[in-house]
Amino acid sequence: MARLDVQVAYSDGILTVTLTGEVDLDSSPQLFRAVQEAGAPWGTHVVADLSGVTFMDSTGVRVLLTCYERAQEHGGTLSVTGAHGLVERILYLSGVLSLFRPPPPGSTRPGLN
Repeated sequence: MARLDVQVAYSDGILTVTLTGEVDLDSSPQLFRAVQEAGAPWGTHVVADLSGVTFMDSTGVRVLLTCYERAQEHGGTLSVTGAHGLVERILYLSGVLSLFRPPPPGSTRPGLN
């Protein structure tokens, strides 16, 4: 079983979820629960910091998409930072990387350049 550490912080209208480890079939429910239990104010901006993630499979992508969709439904956004290596490639090949770009400075909406 892969280990995933999830840290959640809320500041200035931004919910930051910092992940360390592997996001896969076993651990992706932990990620979703952590966001829900943080009382994710879906009308705000959610940032998933993946700089400490070493592996992600399709279930991890699905959880990020679910969080993205919920945020969008409530006028918020979800962006991903720190994706690198295999994780960045999985997001790119899944066709979702552009959905998760951080908003430009001073904006609350994602930058889709």
